[in-house]
Amino acid sequence: MKGASGPIKVLIVDDSPLVRQVLGTILEADPAIQVIGYASDGKEGVEKTFQLKPDLITMDINMPGMDGLEATEKIMAYRPTPILIVTSARDRRGVQITMEALAAGALEVMEKPTPLPDDSWEDLGKRLVEKVKLLAGVRVITHLKGRSRHLPGRVRADGQEKAHRVVGIGVSTGGPGVLSQILKPLPADFPMALLIVQHMSEGFMPGLVEWLSRDVRLPIQLAHEGDLVKPGLALMAPEGSHLVVQQGGRARLRQALPVGGHRPSADVLLHSVAAIYGEAAIGVLLTGMGRDGAEGLKAIRDAGGYTIVQDEDSCAVFGMPKAAIDLGAAQEVLPPSGIAERLIQLAR
Repeated sequence: MKGASGPIKVLIVDDSPLVRQVLGTILEADPAIQVIGYASDGKEGVEKTFQLKPDLITMDINMPGMDGLEATEKIMAYRPTPILIVTSARDRRGVQITMEALAAGALEVMEKPTPLPDDSWEDLGKRLVEKVKLLAGVRVITHLKGRSRHLPGRVRADGQEKAHRVVGIGVSTGGPGVLSQILKPLPADFPMALLIVQHMSEGFMPGLVEWLSRDVRLPIQLAHEGDLVKPGLALMAPEGSHLVVQQGGRARLRQALPVGGHRPSADVLLHSVAAIYGEAAIGVLLTGMGRDGAEGLKAIRDAGGYTIVQDEDSCAVFGMPKAAIDLGAAQEVLPPSGIAERLIQLAR
């Protein structure tokens, strides 16, 4: 949030005049938010981003001319600004384009309120305002499409060789693109299982799995109760359920209360990985707001496992990795390319 420096300045980009009005009405009702402009397509959205210098942009996906993906790519390449995708595009193509926009630098996604008031308005309105306040203060990084950034890692390894069997990964804001960068280099016969918690708005996890599966050689699927945790398979926590692993290497889904505001929770997953696999576990904590996963990563390190966090320069939000570093949970700090390389090395 902007706090003492004034209200959060928001630019709304959507091709529907009615939706622009609805979003503006919801946001302007909060005194901490000021809507400073509207754009009816991606091209106008890019132009007004340069003119108005908003603190945050709400971005539609399907628009005539320049769509939300192209607009996001241009904004993140030339004037990086926090972007919240607000879309009703829930068909396969729309969800895939949304995932591309998240990989291009947009921070989060949520569904649009309906144009006419209904029972969902109050809840969606609260979540929209909450996300705008959370994301407006995020320090976003430049995303130049096609440009790779290989940064040196800060190594704090103990040098011991261990037979690792499972990788537990926690990730939140900015996660889809980073997950893609880490998973794509892994070979199809990668000899470890992967268990992943990605914080994601309701309804978008199946689309994320499908999007990742296009370019990743490993099979990726949403976890189901009783799935076998086996080498070469990546299981992702479904929305609304904690993912844990139990004795015998079976995935379990739990409807327990949210932990730290999250269900699924990275802490819940990583604690279970530490308990079952001990020194055969690897824990990875990636970009995200807050501290979910820090305690679980510490549990893996304390159990003799190996722990890695994403470096600050490549994070959309350095909150979760920083919390783990501050707790003494991280053995290595690496960019996504370095994390992929390290996992391949550890797998050998």
